[in-house]
Amino acid sequence: MEVGKVPVEILKRSVFPYLGVKRKEVLVHSQLGEDSSIIDFGEYVAVLSTDPITAAEKLSGFLSVIISCNDLASCGAKPIGILSTILLPEGSDESVLHNLMEEIDKAAKKLNIEVLGGHTEITTTVNKPIISTTAIGMAKKGEYITTKGAKIGDDVIVTKALGLEGTAILATDYEDLLLKRYDKDFILKAQSFINEISVIEEGLIAAQNGANAMHDITEGGILGAAYEIAEASGLGIEIYEEKLPVRPETKEICRFFGINPLKLISSGSMIITASDGDKIVKSLSEKGIQATIIGKIIKEGKYLITSKGKEEITPPERDEIYLVNKERILL
Repeated sequence: MEVGKVPVEILKRSVFPYLGVKRKEVLVHSQLGEDSSIIDFGEYVAVLSTDPITAAEKLSGFLSVIISCNDLASCGAKPIGILSTILLPEGSDESVLHNLMEEIDKAAKKLNIEVLGGHTEITTTVNKPIISTTAIGMAKKGEYITTKGAKIGDDVIVTKALGLEGTAILATDYEDLLLKRYDKDFILKAQSFINEISVIEEGLIAAQNGANAMHDITEGGILGAAYEIAEASGLGIEIYEEKLPVRPETKEICRFFGINPLKLISSGSMIITASDGDKIVKSLSEKGIQATIIGKIIKEGKYLITSKGKEEITPPERDEIYLVNKERILL
């Protein structure tokens, strides 16, 4: 297997058949495309999700909190806290752990959540710091949203712009290389996208304004997320390339590295389906959050509509960020 998400067919073969006993208390079980599991607690439900950070170097502590809580937001849930597991390579300096915890603390305070606990360990099995975070949130029973709730005819909406997380990671981790082509202000602006990667506010707003399905756009970018939300719902999807919001900084950095922004990790953008997309766009706009209708949910088939015609959207493979290396840089 290659670096990145485990392919869908392997998940279906080697993961999903082995998930223990289905409990009646679990309202949303593990499924392809679902961001979180949901457990019944009477008037409220507990929403849980877990994610590692593997693509970033300098931003991993901060990202570990935001990314996991974004999964809760895609259910319309309010985050309460996180549990963090931190694995450090043998010989790591204490400053590495200290800096990671400072980043985690900063993100937790930004989201007004608690670090509930976790585990720290020095191990020979990793060659760089690895963080895996479990986020816990709550929502009222009957008011949560799932990835599989899309309906035929729904508008497909994305918030903010695509590729925000990937752009910020690349602009930070490869700053020295990018400065050979672009000025400092350009790099700083791209790096500042890190401040926009939380989707908690838009998730809560969309959940209250008619969203049928939501999904955080992470590895695989918008094309991966479009595939997953359609697959989870048992339906098809059409995405219109000309409608996709991609900022100039993202386009430039992707061109520099020779990668596709539509397949780039995109935390900070949520994909939403709703029967009345204009209502959600208006509700988000009133709170200063950009949102764009980019497609439709259809009966079957998954397509990107371009100026050249229809392209099939295939199962997400490894994210474009993992393709970045010096050999691909267009100097």
